[in-house]
Amino acid sequence: MNLVPTRIELARPLPPLTYLAPEGLPPGVRVRVRLRNGAAVGLVLGRDGAPPKVQLRPIESVVDPFPLLPQKLRELLAFAADYYAVGLAQLLPLCLPPVLVPNWEVETKHGLRLSDLRDQGRWDDLAALGEAWHRGEEGLRGLLHRRDRRGAGLTEICRTELPNPAKVTATQAKALLALEEAGGRMLEADLRDLTGTSAAVLATLEAKGLIQRTRRLDLLSQRREEGIDHRVALNAEQLAASAAVADRGFGVHLLYGVTGSGKTEVYLEVAERVLAAGRRVLWLVPEIGLTPRLLARLEARFPGQVAVGHAGLSATEKQADVVRLLQNGAPIFVGVRNAVLAPLRDIGLIIVDEEQEGSYKSEEHPRIHARDLAIKRAQLEDCPIILGSATPSLESWHAASAARYKLLKLTQRPLGIQLPEVQVADLRDAHREQRKRVVFSKALLAGMAEVLARGEQAMLLLNRRGFENFWMCRACGKTLDCPHCAVSLTYHKGSYRLRCHMCGFEAVPPEVCPHCAAAHLRGVGEGTEQIEDQVAALFPKARILRLDRDTTTRKGSLEAGLLAAEQGHVDILVGTQMLAKGHNFPKLTLVGILNADQGLRMPDFRAGERTFQLLTQVAGRAGRAEHAGRVVLQTYSPDHPAIAFALRQDFEGFAAQELTYRETLAYPPFTALALYRSEGDSPEAAQQALAAQKARLAAVPGLHLLGPLEAPVPKVRDRYRMHLLVKARQRGGISSALHAAPLAPGGAVVVDRDPLHFG
Repeated sequence: MNLVPTRIELARPLPPLTYLAPEGLPPGVRVRVRLRNGAAVGLVLGRDGAPPKVQLRPIESVVDPFPLLPQKLRELLAFAADYYAVGLAQLLPLCLPPVLVPNWEVETKHGLRLSDLRDQGRWDDLAALGEAWHRGEEGLRGLLHRRDRRGAGLTEICRTELPNPAKVTATQAKALLALEEAGGRMLEADLRDLTGTSAAVLATLEAKGLIQRTRRLDLLSQRREEGIDHRVALNAEQLAASAAVADRGFGVHLLYGVTGSGKTEVYLEVAERVLAAGRRVLWLVPEIGLTPRLLARLEARFPGQVAVGHAGLSATEKQADVVRLLQNGAPIFVGVRNAVLAPLRDIGLIIVDEEQEGSYKSEEHPRIHARDLAIKRAQLEDCPIILGSATPSLESWHAASAARYKLLKLTQRPLGIQLPEVQVADLRDAHREQRKRVVFSKALLAGMAEVLARGEQAMLLLNRRGFENFWMCRACGKTLDCPHCAVSLTYHKGSYRLRCHMCGFEAVPPEVCPHCAAAHLRGVGEGTEQIEDQVAALFPKARILRLDRDTTTRKGSLEAGLLAAEQGHVDILVGTQMLAKGHNFPKLTLVGILNADQGLRMPDFRAGERTFQLLTQVAGRAGRAEHAGRVVLQTYSPDHPAIAFALRQDFEGFAAQELTYRETLAYPPFTALALYRSEGDSPEAAQQALAAQKARLAAVPGLHLLGPLEAPVPKVRDRYRMHLLVKARQRGGISSALHAAPLAPGGAVVVDRDPLHFG
């Protein structure tokens, strides 16, 4: 076998390396190579025309028989690598789970095995057959065998490898045999129905190590009451929006619909047409918490045709559904941010629900934006894409206003359901009247009492967790801060700890001030934990549920809480912004927003936009069924445009004013941004790294450079942080900057293109 110098990119902070690999090995194939510090899996880029004049190592093995990713996706990866200035191999783990190292046995109708071709080094034939397999040509059949024995990965109980010989009863053996015949994995309820075994029998098998039980975030068995496809008659606006989405051809459609207007019904209608035409649907959602309800609806409408991907799944579950995609076994793929790079072929529709959500933008390397890549993927796939939102991002709204996107509007809730009444409670007046800080206005307290008396639900939103925001000494005026980060510690009453929400540092609250030794420490501000306590004291008979990051760490806890609220087992919901996103609570008639202007204090030009979106989205949770909804919005700044327009639920008015402000100050969507970040052991080290990068960027024409300046949070985990903001009139200017002054992999400076957060 002839070995030639081949460029291979690794998911490491290194430039592409050159190894000896079989001649003709197609680009896009994964290979295993040896590094100084161990083994790694890399991606073949192609032959190295000018190999280094050193002795080259050969690759260790070829992982794939042919490139697993379809051609359109490989083109998207190449675009993303260039646009975000990252390596292809660093994007690859977002497409395929790292554990996916399959044994392939794929053969033609003539019995020619791909594994034989690989062993014989017939790479040209291998690549050709691989492309035929991707296209699904008749006569080419594939079977992917898993190395483990956990079956399809779509269920709850899986068979494990047998330990030392273990004795089992006849009933236990019956359950094990049923699991084995089902591929090693199935729902607990289905296994018990099939074999007549009890929960005690399964518990015994688990204790013996013969099975393992896991709870899936998207278990449809929790929602059997939703197993029927409840179709609704679309209203005129929904029908018009559905008809406006072409069955074929690229086009971006912004579906702007008020909260509760039935955007999902439009998605389903268009998706049904696409599936009927034999093509596939990629459906993106911003949060894991939104997937269970959506999956239940999709599974009811398209049974057995749905695969799912999100960070809450185990490695086995992720691998199982990616395998289904590779085998064309799931025409609908639902997932969060990284699902935009899923190996789905022949896509006929892409849906990005709640397109304005910041969670579509990764804050870790590689810093991709799933919505933007979804638009590019739709262009490559030549299919329509729907961006849906009740509060679109100003970038998308501006594009629709300029006719680059097609605007579709849903202005009414179906079935005559009215938008909630929004009432403002001016906390300045309440403070003057009561001569103290007010947590609950009189209007909100009265509303909660009325709702509970009628057997309905209330929701209280405060986007700050913990019990008290910080502790301050009344003698010297200093706060108790994190020793590793430039932020104050938050008091958590349940665990009796002061905690840093940046690095996780914890400390027992001191008896006296560590700065002046005075015994005058006092907690300031309220978090969701304190709100829960106060509500329990005010309404002792109410069933209260708090949902925030502290109460939803256990796998499945968020979904269980949301399900309990939807089914009416909760009277008052208390939580952070995770309650605002797309949930439907039929009995919820009152929403209280405790501190509406909290987000306006952030040093970010998007602060007003985010505040308006949050207020509008959380207000939209009220009154979505037959009951009228009401919102009490408590604020110290009732005249701020974001709050004033939210009171009127006037997105178009807010967008017009905010876009004028953005254009005047040259911020997106009228300019393109890149944010260079540096970290160092000292502020001087961080600043010097950015100063050197700024000098290199100064030679690129058309750029406006701001900084280096301290980051809004200047120290995190004992590392000092600096920012350099780069502005350009066009996106091409940022591309020129990235290519003219490339960053060294693994260096002190990183770049975030199209940044959303500046913390």
